[in-house]
Amino acid sequence: MFGFVINKLKNRKWLNLCLLMGVALFIALFVCHPMFEKGAGNQILDRLFTDHATQQNEFPARMSREGTYAVADYPDSQSVLDKLSGYEKKWTEYVDINKVSSQQLITLSGGRADTEFGGPNNYFTIGYLPGLSEYADVVKSQTDTATFECSISEKTMDHYGLVAGEKIYLHVPDGSGKKEISFVISQICREKDINDPYWAKTLSDMGDVIFVSQDVFDEMMQYYSEDNISYSDFLMLDYRQINTENASLYDGYMEQFKDADKLYNDNIRDTLERFFTQQKTIKLMLWALELPCLVLLILFIRMISAQILSLEENDILVLRSRGATKLQVFILYLQQSGIIAFAGCVLGIVLGYIMCRAAASTDGFLRFTAKDISTYKFVWQMLVYAVAAAVIMVLFITVPVWKKSKDAISERSSRGRISKKKPLWEKCFIDVILLALSAYLLYNYNKQKSTLAISVLENRSIDPVMILDNSLFIFAAALLCVRLTGLIILLVDRLFKKHFSPAMYASFLQLKRTRYNQGFLAVFLIMTVAGGIFDANMARTMNSNMEKRIVYNVGCDAIYNEDFRLRIQKNKDGSVSWMYDEPDFGKYESLKNEGICDGVTRVLEDERVDISAGSGSVSDAYLMAINTKEFGETAKLQSDQNDDINDSHWFNYLNELAKEPDGVIISSNLAKDLGLKVGDSLNYSRYVPEAVDEDQIYASENVKVCAIVKGFPGYERYTYETDADKNVTEQEKYLIVANYATVVEKFGMTPYSVWMNLSKGKTVDDIYKNLTSAQQLIDENKNSATVQITNGMFTLSFILSLIVCSVGFLLYWVMTLKQRELQFGIYRAMGMRMREVKAMLLNEQIFLSFLPLLAGAGIGITATAMFVRLISIIYLPQKHNIGVNVYIYPSDMLELTGVLFVAVAVCYVVISRLLKSMKIAQALRLGEDS
Repeated sequence: MFGFVINKLKNRKWLNLCLLMGVALFIALFVCHPMFEKGAGNQILDRLFTDHATQQNEFPARMSREGTYAVADYPDSQSVLDKLSGYEKKWTEYVDINKVSSQQLITLSGGRADTEFGGPNNYFTIGYLPGLSEYADVVKSQTDTATFECSISEKTMDHYGLVAGEKIYLHVPDGSGKKEISFVISQICREKDINDPYWAKTLSDMGDVIFVSQDVFDEMMQYYSEDNISYSDFLMLDYRQINTENASLYDGYMEQFKDADKLYNDNIRDTLERFFTQQKTIKLMLWALELPCLVLLILFIRMISAQILSLEENDILVLRSRGATKLQVFILYLQQSGIIAFAGCVLGIVLGYIMCRAAASTDGFLRFTAKDISTYKFVWQMLVYAVAAAVIMVLFITVPVWKKSKDAISERSSRGRISKKKPLWEKCFIDVILLALSAYLLYNYNKQKSTLAISVLENRSIDPVMILDNSLFIFAAALLCVRLTGLIILLVDRLFKKHFSPAMYASFLQLKRTRYNQGFLAVFLIMTVAGGIFDANMARTMNSNMEKRIVYNVGCDAIYNEDFRLRIQKNKDGSVSWMYDEPDFGKYESLKNEGICDGVTRVLEDERVDISAGSGSVSDAYLMAINTKEFGETAKLQSDQNDDINDSHWFNYLNELAKEPDGVIISSNLAKDLGLKVGDSLNYSRYVPEAVDEDQIYASENVKVCAIVKGFPGYERYTYETDADKNVTEQEKYLIVANYATVVEKFGMTPYSVWMNLSKGKTVDDIYKNLTSAQQLIDENKNSATVQITNGMFTLSFILSLIVCSVGFLLYWVMTLKQRELQFGIYRAMGMRMREVKAMLLNEQIFLSFLPLLAGAGIGITATAMFVRLISIIYLPQKHNIGVNVYIYPSDMLELTGVLFVAVAVCYVVISRLLKSMKIAQALRLGEDS
């Protein structure tokens, strides 16, 4: 029987090869899922850990324990350190990750101290930091063997006004009261590399600690009547070894550590919690984006398998008439489909791996790059998915055979070859019902836009129905178009039947008889074209809006955040004075002279500004202090598609500010909330640096409003804050722009950033490591897992749509022509010329191909207008000065149109050649044999 099956496959090798292609693509798309899911998950983990390190300024994978031990149980420092090392060993036995570094600090409570050259009543603690000599540099040193030596940090030196060689007289408790111990500052230290993972606590964080050697520390313990010794232990782990496979396991272990030990803490579980939430979103997005493409491939496979089954209908009847049972026929075709599925499984796994890697390498729609995609690797789950998809295909192809095998030859004459029965969906108006359901869902989701946006910002799972609603609309609209096409055919036939030529009469007769059977092709074409157009427009809209928002938020080509050193001095009267040291700005001006930049300017920014006018006031406003001429040469204002951010060009507002040294530009929301207009006055106040005091205002200024704007370079109107319960609330930011010289004169020098407008052809790669550029942020955004999955899946869907549509369209018409070979032979024998036969087929092509293609284009554009802004919430949940605009690239439409035009042209050429090759005698003999 196996040999018989192989011969059957060979007899219709081209059809079976097309079926194999469809099955292989279906399995490939299926096996993409686990590889994409795992790869994107690992990418998200890496991104979350990296973002945590950047935002929180700490190593992102850290376990810690802080508390006290009784001196009676641990009489010396080494016993405490050994105990802490025991905890580290126990942690890493379960969380099997390599140790990067470990910081252990033990301290005694210390006491009040007098300094030799400074004031009294300073407070210090005595500490031992084992890694100090290895990870810190000595800035200044001076030895004195007559007293105990200690080391302090630069911050301690600046804050308390200490110098190397100065003595500290520490008053510590002993059994009889207070005892004075003298220390001499032998070393002043700073971190060798403050970014080294070792510095979980920096020397600045230990500003009141005087560091001593282990021997001195043990000796100090003898002077104290304290019962406890304080400690902190920080273990830094290699977060790159945490992946989607072990994240849940390690999270469970760390949860158990916390339950068993209240002093245990880590910063890994919060990151993993965000990861688990985003992982759910990724899974839902993948299925939602894959499902339309899978349905399209199922339609393609159904079309090919139906054609094969139709051609082999006589073979089934012969087998049944010769005594084969229905089960035997079913097993025969089960073997046939099993061979195709097995071959498709092998090809699909390889093709799926290639497709996933290709999709992961995209950084835009139809834009493949050579970026690092090392997180996307072969995973064993791909084999399981491949087998599952193969089983689905076997059943999908074989089950219709059971129905066909019921008939014998004697029953054949009682059945019509062409079904005239109206489909169930058309009888029950399923198309109208689905279209109404899609419209209802769209209306409902549009009403909840703000709620949906907040859900995305809170990292809650998205509703996959929101993504699938557009596919539901396209499918329902495709069915409706099939219904309308049938009505159009009947209407044209009724109106012009009496005027038709014989060829046209025969053409419309064929259309009327087969309109229910041919509806499948129309739905297939409409969904392919509409889906391709929507995928292209959705991807273009998402990418373009993201890029425009980033360009707007940055405000220029590149920004360098300079390091300002803050000097804090404690005066004898107890007050604190401070001052910033301004770096050399000349090195940035040289970039302009060297032709690297066309413009360079200082932009002083402060987000802790209070503004009052009349009886109203606002806090936490955003101050920008600028040089109007330099700023105009450097900054850029990205407008939206309709260019309606401001009422006039933003240069006009700079000109108004330049005329008023004490003038300011304010945002429209600030003007509205405080009832301000151009010419009014307001007062704004600034706070001292947070390192000095968080709530102390040190200066205020009264200014005149000279312009009101809706948008300004670098000003992002909407911000989002997350509370302790992880609920996100939307906040509006207020803008005030002042002259740089005036602000520095009134408030003194405070940190600024350097904005740059790069010359044509220049990049930011070799300027400075602290540089933030718009292009850099755009690249980072493109490499985010969500955007990468979307671009990759839309690109794959678009390419697969072109391939499947072209092959399916061509194959369907060729096979239809083959099935009608007898009919065309009879027409030719009756005297119909070849030109009339071609005209007949062209008319059928118009109604069965061109109309669905045009309908597909219209439905795709309609779906774009209806759904793109809604689905964009997933990628652009934040409100912004620039609204979400829909982008339709003509190049995408031309690519799709070009491919379809070629497919139709090739189909027509093939049909013409087949018609020419037909011979009347052969057709008539075919009729006699049948």
